[in-house]
Amino acid sequence: STTGANSLKAVQKPSPFKGEQGGKARRFLAAFTPWAMSQGSTLNHVDAMGNAISARDDQWIRAVFSFMQDSVALWATPAMEEITQGTTPFKGLWTEFRTQFKARFETVDEVVDAKERLRTLWQGTMTVPEYAARFNELSTRTGYSKADLRDRFYEHLADSIKDELVHTARPIASLEDLITVSSDIDVRVRQRRAERDRQRGRTTTTTSAAKLAIPLHTTPFTPPARDPNAMDIDATRTREEFNHLMRGKCYGCGSTAHVKKDGGHDRDVCNYCRRVGHRETVCMDKFLKKPRSQKLATT
Repeated sequence: STTGANSLKAVQKPSPFKGEQGGKARRFLAAFTPWAMSQGSTLNHVDAMGNAISARDDQWIRAVFSFMQDSVALWATPAMEEITQGTTPFKGLWTEFRTQFKARFETVDEVVDAKERLRTLWQGTMTVPEYAARFNELSTRTGYSKADLRDRFYEHLADSIKDELVHTARPIASLEDLITVSSDIDVRVRQRRAERDRQRGRTTTTTSAAKLAIPLHTTPFTPPARDPNAMDIDATRTREEFNHLMRGKCYGCGSTAHVKKDGGHDRDVCNYCRRVGHRETVCMDKFLKKPRSQKLATT
């Protein structure tokens, strides 16, 4: 009919959908619906004049997949396989497709989503800088006050950090203060834990007659400078991953405020590899889990 033919030209064809989350997913469905309704009897049940009166769900489902490209193909593949086998996915219901599509690509309100993800975020085995990076990524979308964010960050810190925070005399008035102090504590806690593990390994090899009141080997404790970029040495073990982790950071101390040549690390001696020019917190040998060097550095 003339009406049906005109409607085919009146509505713009939606752009391909490539798996984008949130707003783009909503806009894709919003554009697809009027376009599909404009396709007359090809995709719809029509009246005597050729005007669409309701969707042919199976045809809408088949049509919508023709607009899907790139990363969305992985999600769409099982449904497309059903179509090639002559069956209609999503129980043949457009409403079922919409429900699953929205659940996968149309994330809930960003504020609600960020609050929920922040609620379930704990430091766990992460370093404080890693935890802080994830926390800050979410916190900007929650609308919480700075005081609330500071309290929430503290609540989900590891107990080992909290135990030390109660003894600190350093001011913790803001979230930034809390992250700074917690990062310093984290470095010391991990350093002490590693020393205990090494000490325990040595003492278990001695005989009961050779038990001593003092450790067989002691490593002088030197309070590290603030290092909010301390590494989790259990995470990865390749040079490529070390370089990726250190991208944008000083190879002498891990700071993001300067590069190594400007950091004044010429006389820094690594307590792990004993080489000069960097601190233990950014030692590649330590990251790669190479044996600790027993040699003294030459200066």
